[in-house]
Amino acid sequence: MSDLQGKVIVITGGAGGIGEATARMAYSKGASVVITDREASAVESIAQTLGDRALGLAVDVTQREDNLTMIKVAMSQFGRLDGVFLNAGIEGEVGPFESRTDDAWKKVFAVNVDGVRFGVEAALPALRQSGSGSIVITSSVVGLRGAAGLSPYVSSKHAVVGMMRCLAAELGPEGIRVNTLNPGPVDNRMMRSIEEQASPGHGKDVQAAFAAKVPLGRYVTNEECAAMALFLMSDAASGINGNTYQVDGGYCAQ
Repeated sequence: MSDLQGKVIVITGGAGGIGEATARMAYSKGASVVITDREASAVESIAQTLGDRALGLAVDVTQREDNLTMIKVAMSQFGRLDGVFLNAGIEGEVGPFESRTDDAWKKVFAVNVDGVRFGVEAALPALRQSGSGSIVITSSVVGLRGAAGLSPYVSSKHAVVGMMRCLAAELGPEGIRVNTLNPGPVDNRMMRSIEEQASPGHGKDVQAAFAAKVPLGRYVTNEECAAMALFLMSDAASGINGNTYQVDGGYCAQ
C-alpha cells in the first residue's frame, strides 16, 4: 500500500475496533486524522497517543450539524480534506423479523444510513475544494447477502451499498471515488454483542460456529479491515470506484 503522506482523513466511529485501527494505521502512513465518536474522551485519548497530526472530536453522526462541524474542524485544523471513512455503525438488536420494533429499526438506520448520508453531504464541498478524494463507507458482508435475526442491520448495510453505487456514478466525473468496505465477522466488540444476543450465555459457541464458516478458519482483524480502507484512500487505488471490498477470510466465496 502506498503511503498517505500529506493526506487529511476524517474517520467516524473511531473510538475502537476498525475505526481506531484505521486512525492509527493512517497516522503511521503519514496522514493527518480527525478521529470522531459520540464521546470525546476515547477519541481524544487516541489522538493524544498519536501526535500533533491527530485530533479527537465528539460527533453524533445522526445529527447533520455534528457532521458539518466535523468537516469544518478538519479544514480549520489541517487546511484540506482528502478522504472520509464513514465507519460509525451499530448492530442493533438480534431477533426474529416480526419482533423488531419501529424504534429498533429507526435507531439502526439513524446511525448506519443517515449517518453516512450526512457525512457525505458535509464532506463534499471540502473534497471538491481539494479537487479529488476518496469516500469509504463501512458496510458488511451482510450488505451483500442475508442473515437471519439481523433484519435492521442487514437492511441498513444493503442501503449504504446502494448509496455508494449512486455516489460513485455521480461523483466519479469530479475525481471523487466512493467504495464500501465489507468486513466479514471481525474479532471485536460488535461481534461479541451479536454472538451473545444470538445465544445468551453461549456466545463462545456462536463464535466457533461463525469461524467454522470462514475458509481461513478465523475471524478477520480490525487491522486487516483498516488496511483495506486505507488502500482505498490511497493514490494506489486511483482507478477504483463504485465497488464493494470484502475482508472476510473467504466467507463470501462459499
